[in-house]
Amino acid sequence: MIAPFLAWLFVVSAVPAAVPLLMREHAKACARACLVIGIGMLTWALIGAVIGMFLFIPAALLLLVAAFVDASNRPGAWFAVTMPIAAAAAFALIVLPPDPENEPPPSFNATLDSTNRFYDQEFNERTEHLRDFGATSTEVGESAGQLELQVGIPESFTEGQSQDRLRKEIARLPGVVEVRLCTFHTCDY
Repeated sequence: MIAPFLAWLFVVSAVPAAVPLLMREHAKACARACLVIGIGMLTWALIGAVIGMFLFIPAALLLLVAAFVDASNRPGAWFAVTMPIAAAAAFALIVLPPDPENEPPPSFNATLDSTNRFYDQEFNERTEHLRDFGATSTEVGESAGQLELQVGIPESFTEGQSQDRLRKEIARLPGVVEVRLCTFHTCDY
């Protein structure tokens, strides 16, 4: 079902494999192009394996082998070493999980009973009142046909304020059906 949406991605991923053919008159440049494109395709095949990019692994390996076939035209040692390191760095930046210390702070997500709450004057006034309980931001938006209130939580509450008190105050708003504590990855009830 998703094939029509990803067909262009396969075409764009396959086009670089033809670049070394255009450089066959310049053997050293062709070898370097094979190395760069082979490592790039291998990295892309591993990153995009979930959507089928693993199909490019054989082509990537052939390009890597082609870079070292002719002893007189092999890429230089510094080039052969820096390319895999650059590919590994790109792979790590894309695939490895983010640093938990750099994640945004948690927030509360409240589902509302009706999209008409957006125009409810009492709801809007009480939403602004949440800042007195420690809320850093309040934002109303629609998701999957339901109105939701996102309430930002500070990293530390001042005296007299707490996460529990803020949650109870959000639950007391008119039209709030449920309140969930959300982190960057999950929402808990």
